[in-house]
Amino acid sequence: MFARMRLIAMILFAGFISHAGLMQARAKDASGILVPAGDYPLGPGTTRTDYESIDPMARRLYIAKMGAGQLLIFDIEHNKLVAQMEGFPKVTGVLAVPELHKVYASAPGGGLLSSLSQGLGMAGMSSGRGEVVVRDARSLKEIARLPGGVFPDGITYDPKEKRIFVSDEMGGAVTVIGADADKFISRIDTAGEVGNVRYDPATGKVFAPVQSHNELVEIDPKRLAVSSRHLLAGCDHPHGFIVAPEESIGYVACDENDRLLTIDLPSGHILQNQPVAHDPDVLAVDGGTHRLYVATEPGNLSVFDISTEQNPVPLGDMFVAKGAHAVAVDPATHRLYLALADLNGRAMLRVLAPKASETH
Repeated sequence: MFARMRLIAMILFAGFISHAGLMQARAKDASGILVPAGDYPLGPGTTRTDYESIDPMARRLYIAKMGAGQLLIFDIEHNKLVAQMEGFPKVTGVLAVPELHKVYASAPGGGLLSSLSQGLGMAGMSSGRGEVVVRDARSLKEIARLPGGVFPDGITYDPKEKRIFVSDEMGGAVTVIGADADKFISRIDTAGEVGNVRYDPATGKVFAPVQSHNELVEIDPKRLAVSSRHLLAGCDHPHGFIVAPEESIGYVACDENDRLLTIDLPSGHILQNQPVAHDPDVLAVDGGTHRLYVATEPGNLSVFDISTEQNPVPLGDMFVAKGAHAVAVDPATHRLYLALADLNGRAMLRVLAPKASETH
């Protein structure tokens, strides 16, 4: 009898917890913060899209249409696709650098040989067949193809040293390219799989999460070496990463345990450890509205208020679309762009906008 009563109590308790969880989920619904602003075609559907990069001066959005091996250019002023650049076996990372009038794209190799090379690279037995492709942003002509390691992915630019840094995710390294001469400079060993990579203007250093060791590494752009390592306690498999717009604060997304860590970059101290929607990937920051956006593999979007950058305040989650795992934000209009690989057989760009009251 006591066993039965205990079972009933456990069921009732579980029901209460479930109800409380639903109430909490409803309280944290962010769909009222952002409103649909349009869906725009990006050609035939594909298996996956990846990183995006906005050139706010040229009013262009660059999109890695990874599965199709294309780099797309979308006109964000007139909401139309204007170019589909071919010649990539696959394309993952992309970065527009307006001051150089260049766009950089990570191109992991395709086919059986590249798959073999990636496997050997992960075992430390190959430097890979991946490339970093440089194109002129005005003419769209290819300028250079440079060694990118085993699986080139995220890209950042250091304007002080005029160097491009590319994370070689599977190769356990960061590739360095001279932006002036478009030449390969160095390969920095990170001793583990690298997530995204970002330059911090406040410290003048480059930071990257090492997802296989749950660390954040600091790279000296002058010495081209890892200058310090910070353990990301409470984080499992850090991949997504971005730097706050005003202070030397970093946000790390941990995709295996769904956490968002706020890091003081100079010291490596963890300031906050907060829950985020399941399987986070790409992060974007809008300095004008003081918002942090975290896109996830299943297509949910987590929104945080970063008016105080050391203490992100969760504003809620909302479902965007299946596979909406990459996000970019236009600093002028505050609109969000999320490329969808396949929506009823077509690739699509879903655009969201903050409610008018949210931008004031």
